[in-house]
Amino acid sequence: MELNLDGKVTIVTGGSKGIGRATALQLLAEGASVLVCARGQEALDDTVTAAGPKMREHIAGVAADLTDSAAITRVVARCVERFGRVDILINNAGSARTGPFLELSDEAWLNDWTLKFFGYVRAARLVFPHMRGRSGAVVVNVIGAAALRPSANYMIGGAINAALNNFTKSLAAEGARHGIRVTGINPGPLMTERLMKMFQGGADPETLKKITPLGRAGKPEEVADLIAFLASDRASFIHGANITIDGGSNPGLMG
Repeated sequence: MELNLDGKVTIVTGGSKGIGRATALQLLAEGASVLVCARGQEALDDTVTAAGPKMREHIAGVAADLTDSAAITRVVARCVERFGRVDILINNAGSARTGPFLELSDEAWLNDWTLKFFGYVRAARLVFPHMRGRSGAVVVNVIGAAALRPSANYMIGGAINAALNNFTKSLAAEGARHGIRVTGINPGPLMTERLMKMFQGGADPETLKKITPLGRAGKPEEVADLIAFLASDRASFIHGANITIDGGSNPGLMG
Protein backbone atom coordinates (compact mmCIF):
# COMPACT_ATOMS: atom_id res chain seq x y z
CA MET A 1 0.00 0.00 0.00
CA GLU A 2 1.40 3.37 -1.01
CA LEU A 3 1.18 5.83 1.88
CA ASN A 4 2.21 8.87 -0.19
CA LEU A 5 4.41 10.37 2.51
CA ASP A 6 7.09 11.49 0.06
CA GLY A 7 8.27 14.98 0.96
CA LYS A 8 6.32 15.18 4.23
CA VAL A 9 8.17 16.64 7.23
CA THR A 10 7.64 14.96 10.59
CA ILE A 11 8.61 15.59 14.21
CA VAL A 12 8.79 12.44 16.34
CA THR A 13 9.19 13.12 20.05
CA GLY A 14 10.71 10.35 22.13
CA GLY A 15 12.39 9.20 18.94
CA SER A 16 15.50 7.62 20.45
CA LYS A 17 14.13 4.14 21.19
CA GLY A 18 11.08 1.86 21.17
CA ILE A 19 7.99 3.12 19.37
CA GLY A 20 9.62 6.46 18.56
CA ARG A 21 12.66 4.99 16.83
CA ALA A 22 10.59 2.41 14.95
CA THR A 23 8.20 5.15 13.81
CA ALA A 24 10.99 7.45 12.66
CA LEU A 25 12.55 4.68 10.59
CA GLN A 26 9.21 3.64 9.11
CA LEU A 27 8.34 7.20 8.11
CA LEU A 28 11.76 7.58 6.50
CA ALA A 29 11.18 4.38 4.55
CA GLU A 30 7.89 5.86 3.31
CA GLY A 31 9.66 8.96 1.99
CA ALA A 32 9.22 11.48 4.82
CA SER A 33 11.90 13.65 6.39
CA VAL A 34 12.05 13.25 10.16
CA LEU A 35 13.32 15.22 13.11
CA VAL A 36 13.60 13.07 16.23
CA CYS A 37 14.02 14.44 19.72
CA ALA A 38 14.63 12.92 23.15
CA ARG A 39 16.68 13.67 26.23
CA GLY A 40 19.70 11.53 25.40
CA GLN A 41 21.94 12.56 22.50
CA GLU A 42 23.71 9.19 22.31
CA ALA A 43 20.48 7.26 21.78
CA LEU A 44 19.34 9.85 19.22
CA ASP A 45 22.61 9.37 17.37
CA ASP A 46 21.88 5.64 17.33
CA THR A 47 18.52 6.33 15.67
CA VAL A 48 20.17 8.53 13.04
CA THR A 49 22.80 5.83 12.43
CA ALA A 50 20.09 3.16 12.13
CA ALA A 51 18.53 5.19 9.31
CA GLY A 52 21.62 4.49 7.21
CA PRO A 53 23.84 6.77 5.14
CA LYS A 54 21.36 7.06 2.25
CA MET A 55 18.78 8.61 4.57
CA ARG A 56 21.15 10.89 6.46
CA GLU A 57 19.98 14.05 4.71
CA HIS A 58 16.37 13.27 5.65
CA ILE A 59 16.80 12.80 9.40
CA ALA A 60 18.02 14.99 12.24
CA GLY A 61 18.26 14.43 15.97
CA VAL A 62 17.84 17.15 18.60
CA ALA A 63 18.45 16.51 22.30
CA ALA A 64 15.66 18.13 24.30
CA ASP A 65 14.06 17.76 27.72
CA LEU A 66 10.37 18.09 26.96
CA THR A 67 9.52 19.12 30.50
CA ASP A 68 11.01 22.46 29.41
CA SER A 69 8.71 24.49 27.17
CA ALA A 70 11.70 26.36 25.73
CA ALA A 71 13.18 23.04 24.60
CA ILE A 72 10.01 22.19 22.67
CA THR A 73 10.19 25.60 21.02
CA ARG A 74 13.77 24.85 19.93
CA VAL A 75 12.74 21.48 18.49
CA VAL A 76 10.03 23.00 16.30
CA ALA A 77 12.31 25.87 15.23
CA ARG A 78 15.07 23.40 14.33
CA CYS A 79 12.66 21.33 12.23
CA VAL A 80 11.53 24.39 10.27
CA GLU A 81 15.14 25.53 9.87
CA ARG A 82 16.34 22.12 8.64
CA PHE A 83 13.38 20.95 6.54
CA GLY A 84 11.39 24.13 5.87
CA ARG A 85 8.09 23.26 7.56
CA VAL A 86 6.17 20.79 9.76
CA ASP A 87 3.49 18.54 8.26
CA ILE A 88 3.17 15.79 10.86
CA LEU A 89 3.67 15.63 14.63
CA ILE A 90 4.03 12.29 16.40
CA ASN A 91 3.69 12.98 20.14
CA ASN A 92 5.43 10.03 21.78
CA ALA A 93 7.77 11.31 24.50
CA GLY A 94 7.31 10.46 28.13
CA SER A 95 6.23 7.69 30.42
CA ALA A 96 4.92 7.67 33.98
CA ARG A 97 6.26 5.79 36.96
CA THR A 98 4.60 2.87 38.67
CA GLY A 99 4.21 2.54 42.41
CA PRO A 100 1.80 2.30 45.35
CA PHE A 101 -0.48 5.31 45.70
CA LEU A 102 0.67 6.16 49.23
CA GLU A 103 4.31 6.25 48.11
CA LEU A 104 3.82 8.64 45.18
CA SER A 105 4.55 12.23 46.14
CA ASP A 106 3.06 15.41 44.68
CA GLU A 107 6.41 15.89 42.94
CA ALA A 108 6.11 12.51 41.23
CA TRP A 109 2.64 13.34 39.94
CA LEU A 110 3.63 16.82 38.78
CA ASN A 111 6.84 15.69 37.07
CA ASP A 112 5.12 12.96 35.06
CA TRP A 113 2.20 15.20 34.04
CA THR A 114 4.66 17.91 33.02
CA LEU A 115 6.61 15.52 30.79
CA LYS A 116 3.87 13.59 29.04
CA PHE A 117 0.58 15.49 29.23
CA PHE A 118 1.92 19.02 29.02
CA GLY A 119 4.67 17.92 26.63
CA TYR A 120 1.98 16.77 24.19
CA VAL A 121 -0.08 19.91 24.72
CA ARG A 122 2.87 22.25 24.21
CA ALA A 123 4.16 20.44 21.13
CA ALA A 124 0.73 20.53 19.49
CA ARG A 125 0.26 24.20 20.34
CA LEU A 126 3.62 25.06 18.76
CA VAL A 127 3.15 23.11 15.53
CA PHE A 128 -0.44 24.17 14.83
CA PRO A 129 0.55 27.59 13.42
CA HIS A 130 2.93 25.82 11.00
CA MET A 131 0.24 23.32 9.94
CA ARG A 132 -2.80 25.57 9.46
CA GLY A 133 -4.08 25.39 5.92
CA ARG A 134 -1.41 22.86 4.89
CA SER A 135 -2.75 19.83 3.03
CA GLY A 136 -2.15 16.57 4.88
CA ALA A 137 -1.33 18.11 8.27
CA VAL A 138 -1.64 15.47 11.00
CA VAL A 139 -1.05 15.02 14.73
CA VAL A 140 -0.83 11.49 16.14
CA ASN A 141 -0.73 11.16 19.93
CA VAL A 142 0.83 7.92 21.19
CA ILE A 143 -0.95 7.47 24.50
CA GLY A 144 -1.34 4.04 26.11
CA ALA A 145 -3.84 1.30 26.91
CA ALA A 146 -3.66 2.13 30.63
CA ALA A 147 -6.15 4.88 29.78
CA LEU A 148 -8.72 2.10 29.38
CA ARG A 149 -7.62 -0.25 32.18
CA PRO A 150 -7.13 1.54 35.52
CA SER A 151 -4.50 0.03 37.79
CA ALA A 152 -3.70 0.84 41.41
CA ASN A 153 0.01 0.43 40.68
CA TYR A 154 0.00 2.65 37.59
CA MET A 155 -2.29 5.41 38.76
CA ILE A 156 -0.29 8.36 37.42
CA GLY A 157 0.13 6.87 33.96
CA GLY A 158 -3.50 5.78 33.72
CA ALA A 159 -4.73 9.24 34.69
CA ILE A 160 -2.41 10.95 32.20
CA ASN A 161 -3.42 8.60 29.41
CA ALA A 162 -7.12 9.05 30.10
CA ALA A 163 -6.63 12.82 29.98
CA LEU A 164 -4.71 12.52 26.70
CA ASN A 165 -7.53 10.49 25.15
CA ASN A 166 -9.85 13.37 26.04
CA PHE A 167 -7.31 15.94 24.84
CA THR A 168 -6.95 14.13 21.51
CA LYS A 169 -10.67 14.38 20.81
CA SER A 170 -10.77 18.02 21.89
CA LEU A 171 -7.72 18.82 19.77
CA ALA A 172 -9.40 17.11 16.81
CA ALA A 173 -12.36 19.48 17.16
CA GLU A 174 -9.96 22.42 17.12
CA GLY A 175 -7.85 20.94 14.34
CA ALA A 176 -10.82 20.48 12.03
CA ARG A 177 -11.22 24.27 11.91
CA HIS A 178 -7.68 24.56 10.54
CA GLY A 179 -7.55 21.53 8.25
CA ILE A 180 -5.44 19.53 10.75
CA ARG A 181 -6.32 15.90 11.34
CA VAL A 182 -5.77 14.52 14.87
CA THR A 183 -5.80 10.92 16.08
CA GLY A 184 -4.52 8.98 19.07
CA ILE A 185 -3.41 5.41 19.63
CA ASN A 186 -3.37 3.29 22.78
CA PRO A 187 -0.62 0.66 22.57
CA GLY A 188 -0.64 -2.31 24.91
CA PRO A 189 2.37 -4.40 26.04
CA LEU A 190 5.31 -4.16 23.63
CA MET A 191 8.72 -5.83 23.58
CA THR A 192 10.66 -2.77 24.62
CA GLU A 193 13.29 -1.87 27.17
CA ARG A 194 10.54 -0.39 29.33
CA LEU A 195 8.59 -3.67 29.43
CA MET A 196 11.72 -5.56 30.43
CA LYS A 197 12.29 -3.10 33.27
CA MET A 198 8.80 -3.83 34.52
CA PHE A 199 9.81 -7.48 34.70
CA GLN A 200 12.98 -6.44 36.54
CA GLY A 201 15.29 -7.39 33.71
CA GLY A 202 13.49 -10.27 32.05
CA ALA A 203 10.44 -12.49 31.77
CA ASP A 204 10.15 -16.19 31.08
CA PRO A 205 8.42 -17.31 27.85
CA GLU A 206 5.34 -18.58 29.69
CA THR A 207 4.76 -15.20 31.32
CA LEU A 208 5.06 -13.45 27.97
CA LYS A 209 2.56 -15.87 26.42
CA LYS A 210 -0.03 -14.73 28.96
CA ILE A 211 0.57 -11.03 28.46
CA THR A 212 -2.09 -10.70 25.72
CA PRO A 213 -4.81 -12.98 24.30
CA LEU A 214 -2.64 -13.38 21.20
CA GLY A 215 0.03 -15.02 23.34
CA ARG A 216 2.79 -12.44 22.92
CA ALA A 217 3.79 -8.87 23.42
CA GLY A 218 3.63 -6.57 20.42
CA LYS A 219 6.55 -5.16 18.48
CA PRO A 220 7.34 -1.44 18.22
CA GLU A 221 7.39 -1.87 14.45
CA GLU A 222 3.76 -3.01 14.49
CA VAL A 223 2.77 0.21 16.24
CA ALA A 224 4.97 2.19 13.84
CA ASP A 225 3.05 0.71 10.90
CA LEU A 226 -0.22 1.95 12.40
CA ILE A 227 1.22 5.41 13.05
CA ALA A 228 2.54 5.69 9.49
CA PHE A 229 -0.88 4.74 8.14
CA LEU A 230 -2.68 7.26 10.37
CA ALA A 231 -0.22 9.97 9.31
CA SER A 232 -0.89 9.28 5.64
CA ASP A 233 -3.61 10.36 3.24
CA ARG A 234 -4.82 6.75 3.26
CA ALA A 235 -6.33 7.56 6.67
CA SER A 236 -7.76 10.92 5.60
CA PHE A 237 -11.22 10.18 7.05
CA ILE A 238 -9.92 9.00 10.45
CA HIS A 239 -10.17 11.98 12.78
CA GLY A 240 -10.70 12.32 16.53
CA ALA A 241 -10.35 8.57 17.05
CA ASN A 242 -8.28 6.85 19.74
CA ILE A 243 -7.30 3.47 18.33
CA THR A 244 -6.21 0.57 20.55
CA ILE A 245 -3.41 -1.74 19.44
CA ASP A 246 -2.90 -4.21 22.27
CA GLY A 247 -3.30 -7.77 21.06
CA GLY A 248 -6.83 -7.89 22.48
CA SER A 249 -5.82 -7.07 26.07
CA ASN A 250 -8.66 -4.60 26.61
CA PRO A 251 -11.94 -6.54 26.84
CA GLY A 252 -14.15 -3.45 27.16
CA LEU A 253 -16.47 -1.99 24.56
CA MET A 254 -14.64 1.37 24.60
CA GLY A 255 -11.30 1.39 22.75
